[in-house]
Amino acid sequence: MGSPDVQPQTSCSKGREACLGRHVYVLFHLLMRQCDAAAEEIGLTSSRWFLLCSIGESEHEPTVGELSDECMLSTQAVSQLVAAMEKEGLVTRHTKPGSGRSVYVRITDEGRQALSQTDAIATRIEGRLLAGLDQSEIDRISDDLERLIENMSSKEAETPR
Repeated sequence: MGSPDVQPQTSCSKGREACLGRHVYVLFHLLMRQCDAAAEEIGLTSSRWFLLCSIGESEHEPTVGELSDECMLSTQAVSQLVAAMEKEGLVTRHTKPGSGRSVYVRITDEGRQALSQTDAIATRIEGRLLAGLDQSEIDRISDDLERLIENMSSKEAETPR
């Protein structure tokens, strides 16, 4: 439970702008639009960009199931994205003996090259997002967002009633 001096916002009854969830929703969609537009410069979509990041940053060759969990997308959606990325030469798919039906994904040199181009794009978008904020504000927002993610992740298994 929150501290006694802070009342949780349970609905958007004080107006749509008063709802924290709505703010997060709007920010997410604004970020996705900007990421899609920017990623298009290098032939990606934001979904392919983020998936490529997950594959490229993994310490091992991830399975489609692991990528699905990490990216919070359905296995089918990840399979379709990986298939499209394979056609573009960004990744390869393979199975390993004794691993059942698991499909592993490996980033290619072309995929790593595309990924390296995303750093400048991410820096540009983050600069726009954080314009006018000082480092202490950025640190606080980052800490708060991490806590909100933890809060929601711990409740993920619970079904809203």
